[in-house]
Amino acid sequence: MPTVASSPEATPRLRRELVLFFPMVRPLALAVVVLIVATLVGAVPASAYWRASGTGSTTAAVATLLPPTNVSVPAASNSSVAVSWTASTGAIVPTGYYVTRLTGTTAIAACGSSPSAPIASTSCTDTSVPEGTHRYMITAVYRSWTAASTASGNVTVSSVSVLAFTSQPAASITAGTATISVSVQAKTLLGLPVAGVPVTIGFASNAGGGTLSGTVTTTTSLSGIATFTGMSINKSGSGYSLAASSTGYSGAVSSSFEVTPAAANKLVLTSGNTVTGPASSAALIGPVTLQRQDAYGNGVTAGTATVSMTTSAATGFFAATANGAKVTTVTIPAGSSEASFFYGDTKVGAATVTATAPGLTAPAAVSATITAAPAGKLKFDAVPAVVLKNALITPTVTVRFLDAFGNPADGSAQVTLTSTCTIKGTLTVSASAGVAVFPDLQIAGKAAGCTLSASSGTLAGDTSNSFNAE
Repeated sequence: MPTVASSPEATPRLRRELVLFFPMVRPLALAVVVLIVATLVGAVPASAYWRASGTGSTTAAVATLLPPTNVSVPAASNSSVAVSWTASTGAIVPTGYYVTRLTGTTAIAACGSSPSAPIASTSCTDTSVPEGTHRYMITAVYRSWTAASTASGNVTVSSVSVLAFTSQPAASITAGTATISVSVQAKTLLGLPVAGVPVTIGFASNAGGGTLSGTVTTTTSLSGIATFTGMSINKSGSGYSLAASSTGYSGAVSSSFEVTPAAANKLVLTSGNTVTGPASSAALIGPVTLQRQDAYGNGVTAGTATVSMTTSAATGFFAATANGAKVTTVTIPAGSSEASFFYGDTKVGAATVTATAPGLTAPAAVSATITAAPAGKLKFDAVPAVVLKNALITPTVTVRFLDAFGNPADGSAQVTLTSTCTIKGTLTVSASAGVAVFPDLQIAGKAAGCTLSASSGTLAGDTSNSFNAE
């Protein structure tokens, strides 16, 4: 039967050998255990060693869990604070994060997270945060490991949630005048006034597309009131309203009001600053529209204004309506800011039209261009009183197209000549740009009292002056 080394029957020599062996086995066994544990947790290899009594050495795999970074919060907030951060980097990927709110020396779990209930995202909203100044810290979690970030910047939380107008703008305000005055109160959820709150006034409804001028941002007083005076709006309109705003507050909207024009100080062309049309015995060119305005470009409807028109063309004239009776003035009636007129002239050319009204700055001049009306008749250039018989008539016989008012007119129709004397040459030609030229006409033999006659479709014909052939 074999002898058991630890039994009393073991020989003294064997017991001495075992006593020497056990101190060597113990540190080797501990190193093996550490190596196995490191392998099981899947650590990234890193160099390390441990000293132990006895002899021998071994290595184990280790790694580091890095903390999250860039913890961000707004500078001011209501009771719901948005928190965000940048995820941990490195070989060890955290299974989640938990959020801690720091208020002075007090640390409180936030965003419904905790070491045992981390969240996977990199942002959250901390709700029901009390008034005060807070910071936030994010801790990464991986198994039993944790890594905490540095604290965020400060966020100031206020429970103030209400702005209210305590005085309203006047129902009617004149454009450009610094007479808009309102006051706004900042209150907590319990209705208590709050001092030191910056409040800004802007448009809730900008009915006329105006600009709000003056001091539009101020801070609430000890009674929670922000007072605004001396504001103005430059454009007229009905249905303006103002809005009061401040970070972390629900905004407030004023009552509706209108902005009326200031006093009229100028006359302005709103259409028809350049007009063109054919010669006519009626005023058909236009309309040219004028508006009386205040200094801010608002149309003024109060009172009446008489506008006088003049032209640089001696034959030009005006009418209040197209083809209407000739006038030299038009009236801007009460309740309206505008008046229009039409222009006419029987002569081709350019004209400058001006308009004036007492007490108002005159508008820019109107440039009018009169073109010829459609061709209505033919007209001979003068034929020499004496021409050579059996020779070309010089200068060349020319027939022109004219409109009803004698202005040269365009046309390309054929023109035919006849004569009271025997005539040779081309007697029918096509006009170019309203001019028909007959280059080869001759009078056969000696003749006296000759005339030429021209015709072209429905145009009124013409007869030349009398001449002799010698």
